[in-house]
This record gives sequence, structure tokens and C-alpha cells, in this order.
Amino acid sequence: MSNVFSSGSAPEAPGLPRLLLLTNEPPLTVGAGSIVFHRLFSDYPPERLRVVTNAPPAPAEQRLACRYECLPLLADRLNRTRFWPWRGAARALGMGHLVSLRRIDRRLRDGFVPDVVVTLMQDSWMYDLAARYARRRRLPLVLFIHDLAFGFEPVAPWLRGSQRRRDVAVYRRAAARLCVSQGMADYFLSEFGAPGEVLLPPAADTPPSQTAEACRRLKKPGQLTLGYAGGLHYGYGEQLLAMLPVLRSTGTKIELFGPPPGGSVATLQAATDALHFNGYLTPPERAWEELLKRCDAVLQPYLNPAGGHALQYRTHFPSKLGDCLSLGLPLLITGPTDASGVKWCIQHPGCALVVSDPAPTALAAALRSLQSDASLRVALAGYAQNVAGAFEPLTLRTHLRATLCAISRPS
Repeated sequence: MSNVFSSGSAPEAPGLPRLLLLTNEPPLTVGAGSIVFHRLFSDYPPERLRVVTNAPPAPAEQRLACRYECLPLLADRLNRTRFWPWRGAARALGMGHLVSLRRIDRRLRDGFVPDVVVTLMQDSWMYDLAARYARRRRLPLVLFIHDLAFGFEPVAPWLRGSQRRRDVAVYRRAAARLCVSQGMADYFLSEFGAPGEVLLPPAADTPPSQTAEACRRLKKPGQLTLGYAGGLHYGYGEQLLAMLPVLRSTGTKIELFGPPPGGSVATLQAATDALHFNGYLTPPERAWEELLKRCDAVLQPYLNPAGGHALQYRTHFPSKLGDCLSLGLPLLITGPTDASGVKWCIQHPGCALVVSDPAPTALAAALRSLQSDASLRVALAGYAQNVAGAFEPLTLRTHLRATLCAISRPS
């Protein structure tokens, strides 16, 4: 099925390579990975970008002004059943080669001839397909790495060696490996024996913001209100559960913008004395605008101690950190010191109030400081805006374009 959104008659940009973005996370204004791609490719000439994805078609207002093609895979049907673990197992056994490359060619019959294949190392069936297509068509492969892919596709112990060998082959074959954090690049250099460069997730082009001085007064006198925008996965919901006694003892409230809690953190829904759920808002700028209206500080709640999330925290990077730092609010971040977001803030002292001590007393002291010390709030908010330039989207897009041009074949 073809899912097309035409951009009109934009002029060609012959200096830039034609990109085939083959991924399960197409550029959209919803979903962390999709938002990163939407921001990175927002000004890429639409006639030189083709998106081919196994994700369901999205509304036109969520997409870029380029053509999107839907490429459903037979293996995707397993995701909607209790047999979903078999999908990763089948790929580890090499069944991804059963997907014909002609299915991609049929989605390029309008004459689009790619110079570079771009993919995300997340859905193994899709990044295997992208790597095969690039190899057969003798095109360079660009690999984005936002998470550790095997975390999404757990397989039986006897299949892990095969899964790893296939991942190593894809990673080493790539002409460019764009890792979301230095921790991610370090991990793959150590484990897969190939270097990667760091491309941080960009902030919004025009993120909602206020002057740092505006946070001198609390929204509600005598009460600190924190804001959190995002999901409750990756241990963030568990950290909020652990924080509840301290929130109650300090009289702190949290405004949450995201999906409702479920599963192991479903009990958060009942904590209405400390938490207020506002639902999911799209695009993300709407959530930040509401957060600015209601909150005195913004929260990034890594679980501490990290437990089973330790490796994930060292490699993953919070895609919304640039937006958080741009707001003109102080940032409170909890978590172990080697968590990528915490580590980044420690390396830029003064941009956030970091609580790396898991003791409840440490969190309580930080909340009381934010509640009582107006000068601290202003100072943190102001310096956060100063360092938010590291996530400036135009700079990151320029870096990406330079990388793409450097590896693309001659037209």
C-alpha cells in the first residue's frame, strides 16, 4: 500500500544526496525516535528524501513534506499476538532474507534513485533489510543508533550469539554510525569493534521558553510544582513511585504530560494528592507550553538505583533534554552518575540540580531548595538556556548533511 504526501514543486537541491530512509520509526511529530528524525530532516529537500516504513500510515499533519511508502512485513503480524518473541527469534535464525528486495524497488518506481540508505538500529527486520538493500545496490549505509536493539527483541540464550553476529555485521558494514550518546559510541566500540560518532537529539526549532527571571515566583506560593513530559517506560514510572513519599512530605506536586500509567506502575494513577495526569499532547511543543504555565521546574526521573536499566541508561540519551534546558525553568534530574543525561548535566555544572544520591533525604533536600530559594531557580534556569545550544537543531542538521555528503556516491 502506498501512503503518499506530496510536497508540491520544491526546487531540486543537486548538492545533497538522495536518501532512502528505511525504518520502523518514520519522521513524525509523535514518538521519541520519530520526533528526532522529523527534526533532523525537517528542512531536507522533500524530492530528495523517500521514507519507506513498516509503521502504519500516519496523518499528513504529522509527517514531513516528502513521500512516505508503507512496507508491511509478514513478521509484523507476530507483534499483535502472544507469539511476539518469535519475531526476534526468526530474524536471529536468518529468516529476514526471505523479504524480497524487489518490494523496495516497487516503491521507487516513480524514478527515485537513492544515493544513500539510512536506517535506525531498532527493528532488526528493518535494519537488516536496509543493510541488504544497500549492499546489493552498492550504496553506502547510514546507521542511527538510539537504543540497544537487543533490548527490544529478547531471544532465547541459544540464539543470542546469532543475534549478536548479525548485529555486528550490520554495524560494521555502515559507512556512518550516528550514536545518540558518547556512552552508546563507547559501548559499540568496545563490543562491536567499530567507532561511531555522536549526534545528539535536536531540540525543537522554536521551543517554548520564558526568561529565567520568570521562575523567581512560584506558580502557587509555598508549593513547588514539577513538570514531566514523556512516557513512564525505561524505569521513569518506577522512579516516580519511589518519589511519592518524598513528594508528600515536602508538599511537592507533579504535572505529568504523557500516556496514562499502566502495568507495573498503574498505581500511580491513584496518587492524585501528588500527581496530576494531563494526558498526551502532540506536537510536543504543546506539552512544553502547558508545562511552562503550570510548573516551577522540569523533572527528568531516571530510576536510582538503576537496576536492570543500568546499561540502557549508560547508552540511551533523553531525547527531550534539549527542550527541557531551553524552557527557562530549572531542571531537576535524578539518577546514577553514569546515566547519559545525568552525566551530561554533571559535565555542564550549573545547568541542572542533579540528585545522584538515591537516599530519600537527598531528594527531599533538593526539593526544599528549589521551593525556598528563588535565586537558585533563576540561576539554574538561566545557565540551562546558555548550554542548550548543544542541541540547536540547525547545527545538528548541518553536521548530518556534511556526513551524508561525505559518504554519498557521485550522482
